[in-house]
Amino acid sequence: MKNQIVKRMLAGSMAVVVGAGCVGAYEYRNKEAEITVYAEEDKEELKETAEKVLEDSDAGETDEFYKEEAVYVKADAAGRTEETTVTEWLKNTGNGPVSDLSELKDIQNIKGEEEFTEGKSGELTWKSEGEDIYYQGTTDKELPVEVKVSYKLDGKDISAEELKGRDGKVEIHIDYVNKSKEKVSVNGEDTELYTPFTMVTALMLPTEEYKNVKVDNGKIISDADRDIVVGLAFPGLKENLKLDEAEVDVDIPESVTITADVKNASIGPTMTVASADVIDKLGFDKVNDFDSFEDSINELDDAAKQLVDGSKEASDGAQTLADGVNTLNDKGSELIAGVDTLAAGVNEYTGGVNSIAAGSTEVASGAWSVNDGAKSLQAGIGTAYTGAQELNAGIQSAEQQVTEAMAGAMTNVSTNLNSVNNALDAALGMLNTSGGGNGISAETVPTESTDTIVANSMSYVPQDLTPEQQAAVSTAIAAAVEEANANQEAVVTQAGMPSTPQEYITMAKNGITGIQTAISDSLNNPSPELAAGFNRLKAGAGALETGLGNLSSGSMDLVNGTGSLANGAQSLADGAATLNASSGLLTSGTAQLKQGGAQLISGTGQLADGANTLAAGNKTLADGMSEFKTSGIDKLTEVFNGDIKNVTARLEAMSGLGQSYTSFAGIRDGAKGSTKFIIETKGVE
Repeated sequence: MKNQIVKRMLAGSMAVVVGAGCVGAYEYRNKEAEITVYAEEDKEELKETAEKVLEDSDAGETDEFYKEEAVYVKADAAGRTEETTVTEWLKNTGNGPVSDLSELKDIQNIKGEEEFTEGKSGELTWKSEGEDIYYQGTTDKELPVEVKVSYKLDGKDISAEELKGRDGKVEIHIDYVNKSKEKVSVNGEDTELYTPFTMVTALMLPTEEYKNVKVDNGKIISDADRDIVVGLAFPGLKENLKLDEAEVDVDIPESVTITADVKNASIGPTMTVASADVIDKLGFDKVNDFDSFEDSINELDDAAKQLVDGSKEASDGAQTLADGVNTLNDKGSELIAGVDTLAAGVNEYTGGVNSIAAGSTEVASGAWSVNDGAKSLQAGIGTAYTGAQELNAGIQSAEQQVTEAMAGAMTNVSTNLNSVNNALDAALGMLNTSGGGNGISAETVPTESTDTIVANSMSYVPQDLTPEQQAAVSTAIAAAVEEANANQEAVVTQAGMPSTPQEYITMAKNGITGIQTAISDSLNNPSPELAAGFNRLKAGAGALETGLGNLSSGSMDLVNGTGSLANGAQSLADGAATLNASSGLLTSGTAQLKQGGAQLISGTGQLADGANTLAAGNKTLADGMSEFKTSGIDKLTEVFNGDIKNVTARLEAMSGLGQSYTSFAGIRDGAKGSTKFIIETKGVE
């Protein structure tokens, strides 16, 4: 908005500069009175060109008193004032005297014959019969604006006089100094502002001497022989508007710089025209209706706040989505690893199921075989139990038979031994009767082996004994013989061998007696080993019978259990076969799951990229909206509430200053008027 205002103001003035051309010789309104000070044709042309820019400064036709003032200033080549002449035009609308106020000296009527009388404090009364009054005077009063002209040749400062006749790159710098300040009210505050003078300078550069002419703030009007350069400036306007150069891309010109390539330079005069009412003519005093615009600004600010809040919520939501998708994407590798582990486990499981199916079939077959074996075992155990019962009965019978056989055998042996003993007694009697008997030494004692004695003794044993009974008798005889032999050896060793047949027969009788005693002991006390053997045999047979009885009972349970086992194993085999058939679906499903997991990871990766892009985009949108509100809407609101209103207020105040600056030399209270300054700097002859 500020730029638009400033551009409008600059364009309004520059349009006139662009349209200004070389005009004819200056003709003052009083054709009968020539102002000799500006008689030179070139100067007149420059002045009129500059005035053309500000030609709307006068009031034109009016029905009320109006004072139009022109301040002519002669200055040296640098712009220092040497002489000031003021021309006043009083536009008379009545028929009587014309009152005026002036600070001028040497006042003279330059058009008519009317005279004036001067009162106190510069009051003038012109005698007029309805005619306009033109008068002129001089003054030493300080000008409200000044023009300063400086030169550089090839980058070095140089005076106008030194520049004349030189060649090189020339720079002409025209600076303007605004010395007129007034206190005015801006937004209710007293503020000091410069009077808004618009300065237009024109100078003529011969084309034979000045080539490649350029001007920074102005326009070049050219014909074949010369370039008229017109520059424009607004001294003090930038400070009046308080524009921040960082925010405003329009430079408000306060000076004019002209560059050219010069050869044999000549220094001509410059003509500057200044007016304070150009700002007013641009109509900025009417820029005061901001009510509807202010309402729109407030609505825009509210909408921008809602938009920022909404974009932030969208950004937060998108970021939450992005965070979740990123987490899903990050955990995707764990999912894939889990699926791989699952797939491996399923493969192992299906392999195990296959093995179980095969093994369970074998188990079922084996279980049925076990059941068949259990049945056979149960039958065998029954047969063995019957045999054990029969064995136990046989052992009982055998023990009784052995006992009875041994008793009979021993009785027969003892009877036979008695016969032998009787025979020995007979023999002994015979010997004792005869008194004979040769001595017998130990060396002549007959010795027979136990086996021979047993064999001879067994010849007396009845032959109807069983082999077991005969063996028992043989054992008993052998034991007796061994004991007799032992006794005999003892006798021989201790007492010596018998020396007579009687002694020998006596010793034999003693041996037979010993045998009979042993047989008697054996009958009364059977062999401990035999008894122990029969006892162990009977105990073992009883235990065998009992155990086989229990085993027979348990084998039935075994038969029943193996039957149940076989049935269960068959069910296991059937279920394992079904499971094995179904595990193929599990394997293929796991493979699809693994493939789907990879696709899921790919998809989540793309989703993560999209979500991150969305989050970044929403964040960018949120940041952009925040930036838009901060740098745009807030700034616009701030500019409107501050800068625009402030600039507008300052423009209005400056417009008032321009309107109030009606005269340099003085004007009566309540009268309307305008003034312009024409400042001429000398050339160098």
